Amino acid sequence: MCEVNAYLLKDNKETLLLEKVYKLETMEGQIRIENLFGEQKFVNLFIKEVDFDRNRLVFIEHEKTP
Repeated sequence: MCEVNAYLLKDNKETLLLEKVYKLETMEGQIRIENLFGEQKFVNLFIKEVDFDRNRLVFIEHEKTP
């Protein structure tokens, strides 16, 4: 099984959102991430990078339009 740690990249700093994520699903404009322990989060973010070699999933915030 492949699992990754999910991070939010903001202002060139990464913050851990959830460890050992194994499931990602889009739901009504949001993304639901779930880990091996049944914890889940709903995020309204963009996926910037998925790196299975380094076990990382990186999200960024939506760009704001003027």
